[in-house]
Parts: sequence; C-alpha cells; structure tokens
Amino acid sequence: LSTLLAGTAYADQPKPKPTQTHPATQTQLPREPMPNIIEVLPSGVPKDEKKRCPQWEPKFRQHGLPVKTFSYIAWRESRCRIRAHNTTLNRNKSHDLGVVQINSSWKTVTSQICKAPYGDMTVLFKIDCNLKVAKYLYDNGGLGHWSL
Repeated sequence: LSTLLAGTAYADQPKPKPTQTHPATQTQLPREPMPNIIEVLPSGVPKDEKKRCPQWEPKFRQHGLPVKTFSYIAWRESRCRIRAHNTTLNRNKSHDLGVVQINSSWKTVTSQICKAPYGDMTVLFKIDCNLKVAKYLYDNGGLGHWSL
C-alpha cells in the first residue's frame, strides 16, 4: 500500500520547468517519417506495371484508395481516361462513367457525395467526384464493385 501511495504522491508533483539542466524539455525531437505502406495486391490484379495508370496514383492516394489496385482498375476500366463512358447498357440498363467506371445506378450516392443535381452523372467525369464515389463504394462493399 505504501508503494502505491508513494507512486501517487510522485505523480502529483509538478513537472520541472525547462532549465539548463533539462535541455530535453526545451527542444522538440524530430518526428519519425511515416512508414511506406506496402500494398498487397488482390489476386485479380496482375503484377504487370504496364497495366496501370501512374498519372492518377497521387489522386488514388489522396482519396484513401489502394493505389496499385485502383491504378489497375482505372487501366482495365477506362485505359486511364477520365471521360471514359461505356454507353453499352449493362443488364440493368445502366452505363458506366469516368476513370474507374462508376455505374449510373449510383445516382443518389453521386448526387450526395459530389453535391450535384440528382441524375447528373456527368460529374463523374471529374476525377475528384469519380474517386470520392469510388471511395464510398470501396468502403461499402469493397472491390466486388469492380469484380475483384
């Protein structure tokens, strides 16, 4: 019990003020650099670096998407073209738009996320809107939205 109380008494004492005898309290230590994150590619993503969209990789990182995976998805879906538009109707009569080919059935999500009028899917031709919706889909269903 006396050991416990002694620790409590020590913890209650005021911290020393910075002085010449306590130089560590005067300076800030440099921060450690953030570690590089190693991305494990899903089985459906080839290792072939030619099947990527490196010009969009900073944007994938900015939007919190797995960079190499979405770099491949963008290559596979649009060949890296932000204005790609698959006008061939899907089974449900929808179509796909933008660099990662967001399906037109996501009207409500697109409208809310991109602050666009309901039904205006042309906003998906803007990279930030396209990737914000992609991030929503990725967070709510994963890579299955892109058959990976």
